[in-house]
Amino acid sequence: MSLIMRVLALDTATQACTLALWEGGAVRVRHEIQARAHNRHILAMLRDVLDGQPLQDAVDLIACGTGPGSFTGLRVAVSVAQGLAWSQELPVQGFCSLTAQVFSAADSGKLTDGVSVLSTIDAQIDKLYGQWGRWCESHFVPEGEPFVCSPEEIPVPSEMDHAVVLGSGGNYWSRFPDWLRNGSRVDEEITPNAAVMARLFGTGRLPVESVPAHRLSPQYVQRDIGWKKLSEQGQRG
Repeated sequence: MSLIMRVLALDTATQACTLALWEGGAVRVRHEIQARAHNRHILAMLRDVLDGQPLQDAVDLIACGTGPGSFTGLRVAVSVAQGLAWSQELPVQGFCSLTAQVFSAADSGKLTDGVSVLSTIDAQIDKLYGQWGRWCESHFVPEGEPFVCSPEEIPVPSEMDHAVVLGSGGNYWSRFPDWLRNGSRVDEEITPNAAVMARLFGTGRLPVESVPAHRLSPQYVQRDIGWKKLSEQGQRG
């Protein structure tokens, strides 16, 4: 696919509801922490980033975070992306929300070249989603597939010096294995940022492998994960 100049990006896999429209060098973005309220805010936020433009006149590609993450959050982003794409016959581009967090951290100047990265999202069931990789020459090189596990059972990467742990899974820092906590640092506030992803796809820094709307689907790392009702999850610090 040729260079895309107008990209609408969105992600609701975490506590952040984030949307952005990249148009030839300019970006309009709405990024809010709206835990468990994405479905109530996302369409109003979409109207804001479109700024009165009809969708068909403003967008060439819809880029959507597919998780892993909140079950309901994933469905919100994917269903909105599919609905918009179907209405105007637009292509869609899925991206991993864990990878998006790495690019968000790098855009904020929080990663150095060659550093090991563990991107995490709190699964809200006493477990976390994770993805190991390394930040090299402005690219994220993942190691293996995204996983879900308890904080004590985080897998050991094939090689690691000190690591940067990103995302809400860092809430479990005190329960991480000693080999990970020793010498590593954590940034729990990092979330996917739609402005960063829209720019990366819009400028061609990330390859576009778009698909029809019906092929976009949430990334469920583990289907039989034993979801708890909100009343069963308890208080989170």
